[in-house]
Parts: sequence; C-alpha cells; structure tokens
Amino acid sequence: MTADTINSLIKSPFQQAIGEQEMQRLNKQIESYNYYDGYQHIDPISKQLVRAEDLQRPAGFDYTPTRFSVNYFKRFINNKAQWQMAGKHGINVPVTLIDDEEVRLSPDYAPSAAQVAESERAEGYERLLYQLWDENDMRAKLLSAAKDRLIAERVAAKIVFNPQTGKISWVWHADTEVFPVYSNDDYRILKAVHIVYAEKLFDAEGEEVEFIRKQSFILTTDNAGKSMCYLTEGYYTMELEEVKMLIRNEPMGIDFIPVVLFPVQGLIDSRTGERTELDDMRQVTDRLNQLNEDAVDSLRFEMFPVTIFKNIKREDMLNIDIAPGAAAAINSDNDKSPDAQKLESNFTYGSALDNTFSRLKGALHEITGIPNFTAQDLNFGGMNAEALQVLFHDIIQDTEEHWQTWGRGLPELHELTIRYLQARLGAPNFSYDKEIIRNIGSNYKSEMKFVLPLPDNRKDLVELLIEETSAGFESVAGAMSRLGVENATAKKQEIESEKLERRKTTAPYAEEQEGLTNE
Repeated sequence: MTADTINSLIKSPFQQAIGEQEMQRLNKQIESYNYYDGYQHIDPISKQLVRAEDLQRPAGFDYTPTRFSVNYFKRFINNKAQWQMAGKHGINVPVTLIDDEEVRLSPDYAPSAAQVAESERAEGYERLLYQLWDENDMRAKLLSAAKDRLIAERVAAKIVFNPQTGKISWVWHADTEVFPVYSNDDYRILKAVHIVYAEKLFDAEGEEVEFIRKQSFILTTDNAGKSMCYLTEGYYTMELEEVKMLIRNEPMGIDFIPVVLFPVQGLIDSRTGERTELDDMRQVTDRLNQLNEDAVDSLRFEMFPVTIFKNIKREDMLNIDIAPGAAAAINSDNDKSPDAQKLESNFTYGSALDNTFSRLKGALHEITGIPNFTAQDLNFGGMNAEALQVLFHDIIQDTEEHWQTWGRGLPELHELTIRYLQARLGAPNFSYDKEIIRNIGSNYKSEMKFVLPLPDNRKDLVELLIEETSAGFESVAGAMSRLGVENATAKKQEIESEKLERRKTTAPYAEEQEGLTNE
C-alpha cells in the first residue's frame, strides 16, 4: 500500500475501522518509509515530509537556501540489513537419538531400524526445506524483508498454497499491510490476521480504479475445542463498501493462521512511549543534512566578496555590473570622494565545521553499531578471525540480537509450511515428495545456522574442527553442520563412497586379499 493510498484513507471509514492506535502506528510507518525514500525535509505550510527540491524559498529571504539531503538514513538501514542477511545462512534438522547411549558407544554399534528411519526423516525434511528456500528465492527475499522490518519495526510472511501448481509460496508483506489480532491471554497467540493492500482493477466503463483488497484469516474454536482457520477475501472501495467477494468465510482445513510475524523486539515495559533507534537515526540525519546545506551556503557566500560603495547615489550604483574582472567608473557630485572596495573573507570556521560533522557522523555510527572507518584505515596487513570479531564487535552483537527474532520466526515458518502441506496431501496437484512429508510426522524441529558476512575464515574453522574431532570433542557430522554443509548425512555417505572408490582404484586386489585373510 503506497503512501498516497494511506493518505487518502486518513479520517475515513478505514481509520474508524482500525482504530486510533493502529492509525498512529500506520502513520508512523508511512513516515519512516517516506524518510527512507528521501523525503527528509518538513514543508513549513503542510508540516509534511517532502523532498528537498520541493521546498519553496522561505519568506523574508532574498536568496534561495541550498536544500539537499545525503540519505545517511537509507544507507545505514541497508547496511544493517546486509549484516543480518547477506551471509549464506544454512538450515539444520537435528536427528533425534533413539538408540540408547550405551549401545551407540559400543565398538560394534550398528544403528537400529528406528534410528535409520529417523535419520532418513531428518535428511528428507532438511532437503525439502532447502528446496522451498530455493523456490522462494529466500536469500534475496530475506534481505528485502530485513530492510522492511527495520523501517516499519515488523514484517510478515504469508504461506500460500497454489492449487494449480501444487507449490508453496512465501509471500512477504510490509507491516503497513498487516493488522494482527492477538489473544487477550497471550500476546504471542494470533486470533486473526487481516492483510489489506491496494490493487487496481477495471470497472464496467473500462477505467482503471484503485480498490482495497482485504484478506482475513480468522481462527475459531468450536464447542469440542477444535480450532479451524477461515478465510474471507474480497475487494472494497476506499469507503469500505463491498465491491466483489472472492471467498467468504471458507474453512482452510488447517488449525493455525498461515502468517508468521517478525517484530523488532523492544523493552518489555514501555509505558511512556519508547523512543526507537529509528527516531535517534532521524534526529542525527536531520542535523547532518542541515549542516551540509549550511556549509554549501557558507562556502557560496564566502567565495564571493562583498562590494562596498561609498558616497555614490543609489541609482548610479545599480547601473554598475559586478562580474569577475569587471571594472567600474564611479563619479560623485558631492564634496566627498567616491570609493569602492571589496570585503574579502578568510573562511575561518572550516575546522569547526569538519569537527562538528565528524562528531555527528560518529554519533550515527554509535547509534547503529556500524563501524566508523574506511578501507584505508585497514591498510595494515592481514587480519585473523579474532581481530575481525573485535573490530566489528558492536555490529556483530546488534546483528545477533536481531537473529534471535529471525531464529524463532523462520523455524516457525518451516513448521507451519509442513503442517500446511500435510493438510494438502490429497490435492490433485502436489509438487513435493508425499512420502517425505508423511515421514516428518509431528517432529517439525529445525534450526537456523546464521553466517556473518565477514571474509571467509573457513581455514581457521577447519583447523579448529580437525583438532576437536581428533581429540574426540566433536563428531564429523557436527563439524560439517558447523561448517554450514547442507545435509551432513548425505555428505558423509558421499565421502565414504569416494574413499571406497579410491581404495578400489589404488589397490584393485585389496578386496580379494581381505577375503582370503578372512577365510
């Protein structure tokens, strides 16, 4: 939903429907999106955010002040999102240990049939999740979703099953389009989610008209305590008059709402209205823009000296052209001699300007946690993993804090997706392995393996894992998982097969000799 659409809905039936509190949230989010898009000046008449080029000359000024914005706000938002999602993240489905520990530690241990089945279940589940990630282009989508989440302080992922293709789609919505309703007993339990966005259609006369499309997922519980999600979807006018109903209160066959929310966590108790990081970033960005504009104006006036005329009539002075290299003949009818001179400037406050700018830019870096240095500052040789961790400590800590929310939400998205697919196993079109989905059962656990977008220090990690596995502190499967290997079990089997193949190639009679020795 665009900013213009939101503005047209203000003080309308839409506002009355969602309530004052939701409208305040919506207005703040739209303002943050506008600020991100470069609307970083306030119009003195409308009091709304506008672009720098849309400002008029202030009243009482005999010159047009410089107005432009260097969008530090957008750059820092993008940088924080890249730290969160630019790494090649992995997925791990842990294998539940079924065999007793004493049996597993015995020298001649062979996995039981139940343990083998569990390993196959986890392997198939993990492979299916990677397939879903590839189909939904999650690496690119997560980077965009991370930006929306930082701007609007929440983003939502909707699970959609396409009956024509039999595939699952993860549709991301900005929080300006999502209106959740929580349980009164537990704020984490969703009772309903309404998704509202603008869509253009052709009316009876063939003209393109903008309507509101609303999807309502409502979870209801019957007398037996069984839950069911119902979907209502249709088109409405801006006055919320029904135009066309697509689906009305249709059961979806699932007992959950197929929407996962990813909020930015704040204080547990915020009664006085919490000031967010965005507010602090905007305050400093405003000061930086103002400082840059004042610096340009100051330089413009300081570069050109003021011309002072003495003992000259005003009408004669106005006829004198002032230009580089110009000469002027001046006369006077008075007793005093006419005079003209230049009042030069030496621009003495350049150092103070630079210091102020550096302090404000440094404050913006401190607020966001993004390191404040350039590539030239690192021109002192190589760096190991420990030095990088120290150098990027603040942004790493900030990124890991955001990963706490992503680390809870993405496994929930995986779980709800599998439950959705299990409810659609009887669909005529189904693009996934039904046997794998059935074998998953009710064990939906998965884990995210987040990776920082730092230079690859894989060599150091491999050396550490070799020492741990040699000392018996880590298993080979665990080491592969920490390295981000997809499907460690299948990779182990592939490695063992290659080893066997190499033994056959280098020692073709080894198997015959081994057979004779056994006899």
